[in-house]
Amino acid sequence: MSIAQNVQNSILAIPAGQIFGYHALPDYACSPGAVIKAISRLIADRRLIRFSKGRFYVPKKGLIGLCKPSDGEIVRTMLYKDGRLRGYVTGLSLYNRLGLTDQVPKTITLAVNGGRQVKEFGTIRIKTVVARVPIKEQNVKLLQYLDVLKDIRNIPDSDVDQSLETMCRKISKLSDGERKHLVTLAGEYYNPRTRVLVGLLFSRLELPIPENLALSLNPVTTYTVGLDAEKWPAARQWNVR
Repeated sequence: MSIAQNVQNSILAIPAGQIFGYHALPDYACSPGAVIKAISRLIADRRLIRFSKGRFYVPKKGLIGLCKPSDGEIVRTMLYKDGRLRGYVTGLSLYNRLGLTDQVPKTITLAVNGGRQVKEFGTIRIKTVVARVPIKEQNVKLLQYLDVLKDIRNIPDSDVDQSLETMCRKISKLSDGERKHLVTLAGEYYNPRTRVLVGLLFSRLELPIPENLALSLNPVTTYTVGLDAEKWPAARQWNVR
C-alpha cells in the first residue's frame, strides 16, 4: 500500500472537525516528504482544510456548507503540542467554569509553557500567558485552584466569601497526596497571599497545617482580601482580612 493511501486511511480514523498535525500520521516519522505531498493533495481536493501551519482538519458538512472546528476543539489544540500538554485554561474562563462568576469572557486565557501571544480564530480570541510552573497533566487542577486563590479579590461579579467556600469544597475533595502537592506548588511558585489562603482553607477543613506552609509566611504581615471575618473564624490566626 502506498504512503498516500496510508495517509488517507489514517485520516479516515480522525473524527471530522478534530485538528491534527503531521505527527498524528504514522508514516510521517519515516517519510515526511511523501506525507506532506499526500496532505497537499487532500487539501487541493478540499478533503482536508488547513487550520494553521502544520495543522489540519477534516471538515464537517453542515446545512450551509463546510463547518469549522468548534471553539472547544480550537482551545484543545492550543493546549497540546505534538501530543503533549503545554497549557491549561485560566483567568475568567476558568472562574466562570467553576461557578465563581457569571461573566462569559470574549477572550480565553491559557497559561502555557511558552511565550505570550494573542490569536484570533473568528468565533473566539485566545490569549496565552507564561505558566508559573512546568505543566503536567497531574498538576493542572491544582494550578487552577491556586490561580483562583491568587486572583480571589479581582474576580468580577463575585463574592469573596462565596468564592472561598467554593474553593474549600474543591480542596475537601482532593486526596491527601494532592493536598500535599498543592501546598508544595503554592510554596514554590505563588505569592504569600495565595499561600495564606491555602492555610485558611486548610484550617476551615480542620486539616493538618504543613509546617513549611506556616514557616513560609511573615507572621506580622496582614493580608487583605475582603472577606467577612465572622464567617471565617480562623482568619485572625492567618492575619487575613
